[in-house]
Amino acid sequence: MSRRAGKPQSGYTQLLEGSNLVTARAVNIDCHHKHCYHIAKAIRGMNAATAVGYLEDVIAKKRAIPYTRRSRRGRGGNTMAGHRKGKMGPGRYPHNASIAFIKLIESAMDNARQHHEDIDAEDMVITHLAAHRGQVSKAMRPRARGRATPSNHYQVNLEIFLEDMSADADEDEEEDDY
Repeated sequence: MSRRAGKPQSGYTQLLEGSNLVTARAVNIDCHHKHCYHIAKAIRGMNAATAVGYLEDVIAKKRAIPYTRRSRRGRGGNTMAGHRKGKMGPGRYPHNASIAFIKLIESAMDNARQHHEDIDAEDMVITHLAAHRGQVSKAMRPRARGRATPSNHYQVNLEIFLEDMSADADEDEEEDDY
């Protein structure tokens, strides 16, 4: 945890507070930031095992990730994703970003198994999940007549916090007994 009280741990954007908290990070992942943002918004608050199953359905194109940000609010355009089956509205099936999130969630579950033997890692809840822009590798692409245009490669940093909520429920039940 952080050495200074009230400050986040190096590399994380949130304070690490809680006894049954597990973290994992993935740095400089080759995925689109927009896909990662929408996946993070869709699976935040789910159980770890449920989130992995949902992302496997996304890879198999059975369920879509809802895309709500940058939709231009019904005005169409190149940022508007097509509507999917069911009552979800616009959505897509981001394949590479889903694979990166599955690896991240499984890494956090492995950390939970290693640090807390009495906790079931599949039942832990995703309390914090963020996708931030990572490094940009800049390059120039030569064009006609001696000109050049930028060819930048964008990367993403992912972080996840898993927390065991069953211990909190047990403590509440013990307090109600008195």
